[in-house]
Amino acid sequence: MRIVLFHSRGRGVARNKREIHSLACVMPPLGIASIAAVLRKSGHKVVLFDAALKPALPNDSWAKTIVHSAPDMAGFSATTAGFYDAYDVCRQIKERDPAIQTVFGGVHVSWGKARILERFPAIDYVVAGEGEYAMQKLAGNEPPGTIEGLYYRDGDQIKSGPGQTTLCTMDDLPFPAYDLLEGFPKSYLMPLFGYPRHPGATIISSRGCVYRCSYCDRSVFHKSFRNNSAEYTVEQMRRLNRDYNVRHVNFYDDLFTLNPKRVARLCELIVKHGLKMSFNCIVRTGHIDKELIGMLKSAGCWMVNVGIESGDQRILDENKEGLSTEQIRTDIEMLHNSGLWVKGLFMMGFPGETEESIIQTREFALSLPLKDANITAFTPFPGAPVYKEIRKYGWFDDDWSKMDCEQFVFVPREIGSKDILEKHYRKFIADFYQRPAMRRIYRTMLLQSPHSYWRLVKNAAAFLRYARQIER
Repeated sequence: MRIVLFHSRGRGVARNKREIHSLACVMPPLGIASIAAVLRKSGHKVVLFDAALKPALPNDSWAKTIVHSAPDMAGFSATTAGFYDAYDVCRQIKERDPAIQTVFGGVHVSWGKARILERFPAIDYVVAGEGEYAMQKLAGNEPPGTIEGLYYRDGDQIKSGPGQTTLCTMDDLPFPAYDLLEGFPKSYLMPLFGYPRHPGATIISSRGCVYRCSYCDRSVFHKSFRNNSAEYTVEQMRRLNRDYNVRHVNFYDDLFTLNPKRVARLCELIVKHGLKMSFNCIVRTGHIDKELIGMLKSAGCWMVNVGIESGDQRILDENKEGLSTEQIRTDIEMLHNSGLWVKGLFMMGFPGETEESIIQTREFALSLPLKDANITAFTPFPGAPVYKEIRKYGWFDDDWSKMDCEQFVFVPREIGSKDILEKHYRKFIADFYQRPAMRRIYRTMLLQSPHSYWRLVKNAAAFLRYARQIER
């Protein structure tokens, strides 16, 4: 079977932001790259298109390109914000060639299941859960009613296979089909000032999370957690280095350090094989100690991202399972003192949030030894625990296309105005980055991350336009 896989842009109505995002960070779609690898291993011809690489290309052009490829099946992966873009391409494909089978997967449709088929008639199948095995069976012409996690049309009825998709055995999967990603690795960009060496690549070496935060959509993995072995992961790094000259890896795992023995073994193997590669990872407070940090650093870890979310313990208790401000401070100071660069991840606009709690979070961030920060808008995704009752806590704009974690689609009752949230967002950014300490840090970055400076200078006009937009 000939199969086209399509990854939508990932943002809906915020089209004016696409230019800056395509310059600041473009991550490879590893989910469909993994599905592509499994399908290809099963003997199918697979083509992969990533719209994130060409954010200005209109949907009708993508539809024409896909139809011109003459696929038997077109598979779509989309975030909540990018779903309408993906569906628009799907609809136009069906209008041009109704014989092409269309399949949607990913976290958004894993929440929607049959509701997606009811509302969007151009979609033939929905895969709820992990996609590798279900797509392999569907492409292999197994009866739809026998495929776990599959929702499908049978005449005027919508039916489903038995239960959720079977969770993949991680080490049994082939490496993602990086070679199907146009221009990889140089067409994909690490976050600015988030890497010392170029080119870089992303690896996801575990799936799932054992915690249950109020805003996290767990529709695909539920409360499972699995990881690749250290041996599998280091071989993946070696292949990326050998085949693509990748020199830096961004581990995009939710809980990279949950299994300390695996991390220790991975660090040991990186050193043993003499891999001259640096890497970043996300760490969760409470899952690190000095010994583990020492191993990470000896193996080439350069930056760690820490999910902090809020500096108000009340907000953390209600939304982020098992996190305390005391533990956050202790762990970040320990990471900083080891010489690692530490980036804090924050969120604004939680249910129950007040201006006072936002100010407390900002002051908490300024008091920590952070080299960088990222702040996002609290977003109650449809599959998140908080979604069903979110209107009890304030105003909510239930528009999927705006759920990009940048637009405030929810405003807490205690704040009452999106303008107030946006004012505090701008002040957080200004107070954090305009400090004299940050100027010194970014002068150091000139030596630590020279490729980032080259990107910044090359695209200075676009970044200045975005800065003025933020100020306005």
